[in-house]
Amino acid sequence: MADLVTHVCTGLLVAMGLGRGRAVLVAAGTVLPDASSRVPAAALDYVGGVPDLFYAFCDVGHMPVGTALWCGLVAQAFADRRAAFVWLLAGGALHYLLDILQDHDGVGYRLFWPVSPGRFELGWIGSEATVGVALPLLAATLLLWAWVERQRTANDG
Repeated sequence: MADLVTHVCTGLLVAMGLGRGRAVLVAAGTVLPDASSRVPAAALDYVGGVPDLFYAFCDVGHMPVGTALWCGLVAQAFADRRAAFVWLLAGGALHYLLDILQDHDGVGYRLFWPVSPGRFELGWIGSEATVGVALPLLAATLLLWAWVERQRTANDG
């Protein structure tokens, strides 16, 4: 849960100056890799007895190529599909930027699959480092979001 909070907050903070709609799309894009891979994998665990092949399909959701496909699919729900795709994809890229900072005991991420099966991570912070950061980051994001919205309202009226 802390990972989800840090991804969403980072997406909102990075894109806040771009406008409400774009910031929300970037934040949604930061969630897509986990939502398209971790959530289905957890559901398969709950069901039990599922062949490993199904887990491999879930893994693709947490690879840039899978994220790009999901961004394209989600973007179809918007009037300006191209812009929605770009902002969702920007959020997905931010997700991977944050993820590769972590150390997962050498597991890393397949950033270049299917071109290369290799895994990559920088290992600069522990994978559980987000736990201590999540609540302060959430508070800072909410405060800054409220301030930005107040400024928008003041400038519009």
